[in-house]
Amino acid sequence: MHQANGLNGVSSSGGQSVMPSVVNGINGVAQSYEYPEMVEDGPYRVLDQYHSRPRRLRVACVGAGASGLCLAYKMEKMLEAGSWELTLFEKNKEFGGTWYENTYPGVACDIPSHNYTFTWDPNPDWSHFFAYGPEIQKYFVGFAKRHGSEKYMKLNSKVVECRWNEEKGIWAITIEDQNTKETWNDWAHVLVNGTGILNNWEWPSIEGLHDFAGPKMHSASWDHQIDLNDKVIGVIGNGSTSVQIVPQLQKVAKQVQAYMRSPTWISPPFGSAALTSVQKGQDVDPGMRQYEFTAADKQRFREDKEFHLQFRKGIEAEINGLFGMYRQGSDLSKQFRQVITDEMNRRMGPGHQELKDFIIPTWSPGCRRISPGDGYLEALVQPNVEPVMVGIKRVVPSGIETTDGVLHKMDVLVCATGFKVAFQPAFRVINAAGKTISEDWVNGPNLYLGVSAPRFPNYYTIVGPGATWSNGTLLPSIETTIEYSVKMMKKIQTEGIKAIEVQQEALDDIYAHFDEFHKSTVWQEECRSWFKDGKVKNRIYLWPGSTIHFLKTIKEPRMEDYNIRWRSRNRFAFLGNGDVRATAERDVEGLSRYMRSEDHEWTVD
Repeated sequence: MHQANGLNGVSSSGGQSVMPSVVNGINGVAQSYEYPEMVEDGPYRVLDQYHSRPRRLRVACVGAGASGLCLAYKMEKMLEAGSWELTLFEKNKEFGGTWYENTYPGVACDIPSHNYTFTWDPNPDWSHFFAYGPEIQKYFVGFAKRHGSEKYMKLNSKVVECRWNEEKGIWAITIEDQNTKETWNDWAHVLVNGTGILNNWEWPSIEGLHDFAGPKMHSASWDHQIDLNDKVIGVIGNGSTSVQIVPQLQKVAKQVQAYMRSPTWISPPFGSAALTSVQKGQDVDPGMRQYEFTAADKQRFREDKEFHLQFRKGIEAEINGLFGMYRQGSDLSKQFRQVITDEMNRRMGPGHQELKDFIIPTWSPGCRRISPGDGYLEALVQPNVEPVMVGIKRVVPSGIETTDGVLHKMDVLVCATGFKVAFQPAFRVINAAGKTISEDWVNGPNLYLGVSAPRFPNYYTIVGPGATWSNGTLLPSIETTIEYSVKMMKKIQTEGIKAIEVQQEALDDIYAHFDEFHKSTVWQEECRSWFKDGKVKNRIYLWPGSTIHFLKTIKEPRMEDYNIRWRSRNRFAFLGNGDVRATAERDVEGLSRYMRSEDHEWTVD
């Protein structure tokens, strides 16, 4: 047998001198991983480990929606098995995030369904071109079950506080059990905020709102026990949620009162060019953005994977290629204004000039997120719908009093007023100086690439303010930001890093680029938008480019933009005892990776 280690030759029984070898032809010898040790007192000593041997990394993620599910999948793919722990803390009794919480009538995605999946996990069986909420939730549940994601989840567990311990290099986490309301503690080396920025609904700030005597509900907390048939229903709001709700209520209500605060663009379908490849020979309404896939369509998607891929690529390319519409005064912006104006007028039909004058904006398409929606404008001109285009003064027990002194009586009140834009996390995040993010962000969001915050080490937000929210499809940005975060985790666990945080200087520079870039985009026009933290004039917290431009930027971390503090007094302690992983695992291929028959990329594990 060959000697397992050592440097000297060993004489065999035949007298021939042979070199010892660590190679026995067996790959993948099981390893055990320990948590990183604290820095020892005394002189520096070489660690008895192979180069970049990972230490056990403990990760906590707030939220088990799309971001949490993607994180679990990517950590399994990108990190060494057995070298990490993950907990997805979810405040709800079920996972799924926004698609679990939002169950109002007509809830649907404004991105074509075949592109509202993880990019590597297509679904050929979508029922409609724009998927409805229950089907999207079913997709994420199915994904979690196929990949075993549920084992990482703690449901009914609301994170209320995370406090950084600089000495230990960990986050101390306080969690509230949503059943008992008792709190308990946990900890992690890395904290991920996977809650999104539209995850906390709130009642609108309207005088007397809770004095209303009848049933009242928010779109994000829909009460399906309330009978809406033949009722007079007031709907506050005319954003993307109301655009979906009003057409559904119009079908069953005695009357719908639609309270509109501001104009909004209602667009024709995006990604529709790709749809023509499955609509050939069919009699379809060119003005309808929705399309129900036939059994033959689904069969073709299932059986012809290349066709399905090209269909999805066509949608994505079309959407990414439309970024020019957000450049103020561009030909594409002018073209979109004309096309959408004509379409809105067509949908409302002849007459209704007061409504048209109110609802068609003067600012450019895209200043606020465009709201695509079949049936909304058509519903507003129906006899049983009253568009209310004056401000709300207050709510009284019997209904709503508007600023013109008119009392509008109703049976049911619906607030389709969206979410509290969580540019700041809904839980307390406290750094080593004892400052919360809200205290640190006194002048507004302070988040690098929508992911990293100065002075808050080992903390990653998934597609926060400053990322792509107004254009393109969201899931690729979630995926790539998570991959970025996992690459940072791998660096932390393999290079003996205690704390890594982005430099304020890097953030100042990227925000200076934001400010200069957005001087010529439609987002700086006179519209109130959550892109601008709910203001008409403010810094624009949107990525200065298309979605694919953002993905190119965040694909690989720029380590020069970060400050690092190591657990050892020597940053090169991770070099260890001179071995590499392949030595420890007796891996022939791993010990000769750079030997090859032709020139191609190689790595050493």
